[in-house]
Amino acid sequence: MKNNCWHNFILTFVLVFFLFACVQDEKQKELPFKSKEEYEQLMIKSHQAFVQKEKEKIERFIDSSGFLFKETGTGLRYHIYHETKGEKIDKGELAIMTYVLSSIDGDTLYLSPDGKVQEFLVDYDNVESGLHEGIKQMKIGEKALFILPTHLAHGVTGDQAAIPSQTTLIYNIHLLAKR
Repeated sequence: MKNNCWHNFILTFVLVFFLFACVQDEKQKELPFKSKEEYEQLMIKSHQAFVQKEKEKIERFIDSSGFLFKETGTGLRYHIYHETKGEKIDKGELAIMTYVLSSIDGDTLYLSPDGKVQEFLVDYDNVESGLHEGIKQMKIGEKALFILPTHLAHGVTGDQAAIPSQTTLIYNIHLLAKR
């Protein structure tokens, strides 16, 4: 009987200890702002600073490239450096292309395997929204550069493989055909 009491005492002590430790951890996790509104304002300011810094980086890239880029209402920048008289590609058509994808810092992230084309269904497949928008600016046979700000690329998460979080992307695209 003494053994059973001793066992219950130890069990109770351990449970109280862990309960107290959890309560202490919760107190230590309190956030450094007083209200939800203060938190939201802090996040908005942080995001605005990031967007401004990204915009400046894009402007430096454009200035150093020597190309004239057009800008869409969403912030996509594109430069068609090899023009053709081919047809435009539309929503729902299959874009057939080759590409090199790099970060704005110049690191190659992905590229079409030698001799193989890549395909995606315009406005439907799961690729960057900036790629859907940019490809519709092109005609068959054209080559272009796209600058995709983070919000048109993979955003805060990256792609969990080669594209890091919050990366501005540069696509060098050759639109070969459509189906």
